[in-house]
Amino acid sequence: MLYNDLPCPSENARYVFRFSNRFPVSIANRARADFDRRQLQQRLHAPVPLHDLSRQESDRKHVKAEAPTIDIELQNINDTIYYGSITVGTPGQQLNVVFDTASSATWILSKFCRSNPYCLMHRKYSNASSTTFKNKLISFAFEYSNGGLSGVWVEDNVSVGGLIVEHQTFGLATTNIGVYENVDIDGRIGLGFGNIFGAKEPNLFDNMLQQGALKNPVFSFYFNRKDSGDRSSHLTLGGTNPDLYTGDFIFVDLTAPNRWQFQGDRVQLNGGKVFFSKYGFQAAVESDNELIVGPYEDVSALNTRLGATLFFQNGYLYLYQINCDVVDTLPDVEFIVNGKRLALSRKDYVVKINGRCFSTFAGKRDPTGNREEPLWILGTPFMRSIYTQFDKGNRRIGFAQAKHKT
Repeated sequence: MLYNDLPCPSENARYVFRFSNRFPVSIANRARADFDRRQLQQRLHAPVPLHDLSRQESDRKHVKAEAPTIDIELQNINDTIYYGSITVGTPGQQLNVVFDTASSATWILSKFCRSNPYCLMHRKYSNASSTTFKNKLISFAFEYSNGGLSGVWVEDNVSVGGLIVEHQTFGLATTNIGVYENVDIDGRIGLGFGNIFGAKEPNLFDNMLQQGALKNPVFSFYFNRKDSGDRSSHLTLGGTNPDLYTGDFIFVDLTAPNRWQFQGDRVQLNGGKVFFSKYGFQAAVESDNELIVGPYEDVSALNTRLGATLFFQNGYLYLYQINCDVVDTLPDVEFIVNGKRLALSRKDYVVKINGRCFSTFAGKRDPTGNREEPLWILGTPFMRSIYTQFDKGNRRIGFAQAKHKT
């Protein structure tokens, strides 16, 4: 299950929300908040059993090109996280992964990851079962706010939507401490910018382009609403799906060299009668984040207007709850980009958990609490309302209203 029983903030609960691995655990008990970072680092940086990851030799199949687009159906976990299936190796081993626009790195769990429950509950890749596996003999360690991973960089064939990408470098995690806890996810595909961290190799999307599997350096997301009779969620590689959005795209150029980040005009309510970030804002779109995170002062004022009250503060992240009885009366929250309106529905920015309602607008301060963090992070609640295309070739993002059945 993604959520445990919903406690009051003072109770000894593990989670209310899982939230993104890049942000502090949003509503957690004090023990989780005080996680021993030194112990984590010691475990992550322990020697990796490189000798167990021996190379398997075989002929390689050539990548089939000319696919105009590749469509991948995604599964929805409680309107917070979306994942799809890939296969890795020859013959292919099926794994569930999140497609993450905030990172360029791809990693999956190894069969040698078996020392803790975070490994045991997931599917794992067996390098010995693949005839196209190659060990690159380079170790890695990723630290997240609620845990971490370590292992080695390796190479194998990866199939996404039926397309085989050869010689793909990815992290093979032999240690997992708390990452994707209690969800059916076995790894992550990075769709961000740059080479794979630490390996100096192209990420999966770049490899598709280099190998001629895709002609158009664009991908797009449609995130559905769970339990509403909505159509399924999709990731489209190589273009967009006109059946999943309405109207024209609003395009905006990127403002950061290695991030899906752009400049917006303002955030508003009630057709512009109430403004937030009215002098402009920077925002990054992150497909593996369950929140919309913004500067504390703006988000606090926005939640007050929505009738939400502070539920919990974890360090420098502020979470808000809202009366479920008023949710149906809430207005759209509008992000103005290039002078055009992007409307977020209450169906997307409010989540209901165990009979209680929460705003997904979270305020964030500097870790010291002394100043605001000026960047907005637009996660899955934003992307449910807004069909988003990521145009790597033109270094821009396109937004259109998502087409939902309900």
